Amino acid sequence: MREQRWFKKILFYKFPKYLRPISYQHRFINLYYNRLTNEERKKFEWRAYYFLDTTDITFKNFSPTDIVNINSVRYLIASVATQMTLFLPEDCFDAFHKMIIVPDKYYSKQTGRFHFGETNPGKGVIILAYSNLTRGFEQAKDGVNLLMHELAHAIWLEHHQLGYHLFDEMELEKYKQLAYKEMLLAENETHHFFRKYAFANEEEFFAVATENFFERPSDFKLAQPELYQAMVNLFNQDTLHLQTKL
Repeated sequence: MREQRWFKKILFYKFPKYLRPISYQHRFINLYYNRLTNEERKKFEWRAYYFLDTTDITFKNFSPTDIVNINSVRYLIASVATQMTLFLPEDCFDAFHKMIIVPDKYYSKQTGRFHFGETNPGKGVIILAYSNLTRGFEQAKDGVNLLMHELAHAIWLEHHQLGYHLFDEMELEKYKQLAYKEMLLAENETHHFFRKYAFANEEEFFAVATENFFERPSDFKLAQPELYQAMVNLFNQDTLHLQTKL
């Protein structure tokens, strides 16, 4: 277990001066945090602090005229990462030591394509386009959130490729059976609760499911009750209960 050193209350919901540019992000995390027990809040604060302390969050290629509240973005990333993994093992994201924030979509030499986000387990790096990162929170309930999407990739890769044991294997198998069923059904459907990108492969399906699980749990549970419950069992939390007033 990680040694829980003394730490300051640095999370951005404790610092109103950081909230003005991103009021919805503050509300999104604050409602979640306020529904935690006192012990869970202490755990949240420690794990968010640890994430900030061990993750190099770098802003790259921004011009001097770009207005970016760096502290707000750093605290947002740490808080969302903590929200997603609060009830999972502590070593979540330990394989990813660096996050690079760029202004907008960028060209990746590795894939030969333009991206808004990328998760590279070999280098332990996550890249995010600032334009889409903030847009993911401005559009409150569309089930599209770049930050959650790439963090979900990181969790999936740690469990499946890097030897981390983040999920209960029985619950993961139940989830995979339901996911596979949905991916087969989607081939014959013109409309689905998840956007089309989810059906590229099982990893993308998990990333999109995670976006919806944390961003619009009420709609998710209504549209896909069995799959929603499988996500509850995977993440060991019911986001609908924790975000009822969002």
